Amino acid sequence: MSLRIRRCVECPKCHTRYLIGFSPYQNGARLVRPVASSFDEYNLYCSCATPTSVTRWSWRELKEYAISDQVRNRGYGSPDEAAVVGKRKLAG
Repeated sequence: MSLRIRRCVECPKCHTRYLIGFSPYQNGARLVRPVASSFDEYNLYCSCATPTSVTRWSWRELKEYAISDQVRNRGYGSPDEAAVVGKRKLAG
């Protein structure tokens, strides 16, 4: 199994980690930019709660995760499948 490093957003309720650029996801979640011209903000609409859980993320807040091929193919994964690589601040 090969691991890759990718930036993800994490739902604070269910802790599912979502890869940027794979939205909409098979589990019903979606990641959208609140303003079409914004390249550094995202809203995560996670399907783990009713009503849908909404979380806002900026590019600088994204963490790096080591993800498996399965997570890459699916676009999201659990904390066991997508482990935090480091706590360093990302350039934005």
